[in-house]
Amino acid sequence: MQDDLTGRTALVTGGASGIGAAIARRWTAAGGSVVIGDVDDRRGAALAAELGPSAAYVHLDVTREEDYEAAFAHFEAPGAPDAFFANAGAVGATGRIEDHGRDAWDGTLELLLTGAFLGIKHAVRAMRPRGSGAIVCTGSVASVRGGLGPHAYTAAKHAVLGLVESVAVEIGPYGLRINCVAPGGTVSALSAGLASGDPDDLDAAHARLAAASSSGVPTTADDVARAALFLAGPGAARINGTRLVVDGGDDVLPARGRSYYL
Repeated sequence: MQDDLTGRTALVTGGASGIGAAIARRWTAAGGSVVIGDVDDRRGAALAAELGPSAAYVHLDVTREEDYEAAFAHFEAPGAPDAFFANAGAVGATGRIEDHGRDAWDGTLELLLTGAFLGIKHAVRAMRPRGSGAIVCTGSVASVRGGLGPHAYTAAKHAVLGLVESVAVEIGPYGLRINCVAPGGTVSALSAGLASGDPDDLDAAHARLAAASSSGVPTTADDVARAALFLAGPGAARINGTRLVVDGGDDVLPARGRSYYL
């Protein structure tokens, strides 16, 4: 059962599409209100309009600290959302390690790791005076094991999980929690772009990921959103500093879904 989120507020980065949009939809469907942060103003504004008065959109580049300050200023006193979802991301630098350029490497880590760090920093700063709040970072199965993403992406996602574990030790005594949801290959604009070059071609992503899945069923953005909302909600009140893999058993636990004993 999904928690009742009536009266609860959230900020979602990368909220205009994919997993972020699914989080925003589920949060509002459960009675909460959400601020959607993204750099895609067209999609973000359209989603906020779709969700109605319980949603607002702000332009939020996660590599800019001033954008975070403006986003958190949207919340009424005491100035903190009940939940913060550090979700914004992209594949970033790809290719062989010997071909990686420094700019591409730095840009990937700035978006995926520094962007999460800045969001966590400002979320804790806002939540601590109230003594409650939940932070959920979107990691990846590449947070857990190598070979499931490009080099810079894998390094950054490993670091995000390490940051979650480290921050959990600090903020637990404040009444705050932080966890990581770690999706496998997920039907989204990101995977669609990889599958066909068109981020809007979700059918191509669905077909490619279904074919690669041991169950024949791909992970969807809504699957990940449900896990993220669980980690942020009151049902996970005693869960802090961990990661929840959402991959259908295909990536981190490849034996799951296969039977060796029949």
